[in-house]
Amino acid sequence: MNDIGDILQIALIAAVFVALLGSVCWISVATYRSVKRIDNQKIAPSDDLRGQIQQLQQSVDSIAIEVERIAEAQRFMARLEAERESRQALPLQS
Repeated sequence: MNDIGDILQIALIAAVFVALLGSVCWISVATYRSVKRIDNQKIAPSDDLRGQIQQLQQSVDSIAIEVERIAEAQRFMARLEAERESRQALPLQS
């Protein structure tokens, strides 16, 4: 009968071990899901931040327009230089 008692003790220890392992796994999964849910929440920007973003966008648009104007002026000057170089010099009067 001593063998049956040892087998029951081993079975009881195995059952407790499986229950503990299952509990640890369940707690780990629940913690992971709650952290993931918190991380995935998107916070809407405040009105002040929206205003600042809008102002920044307008500033970037203005800078882009000015850069395009500068580039157009440079192209114009390059074209004038090319035309000037291609013209023949006026003959000198003697």
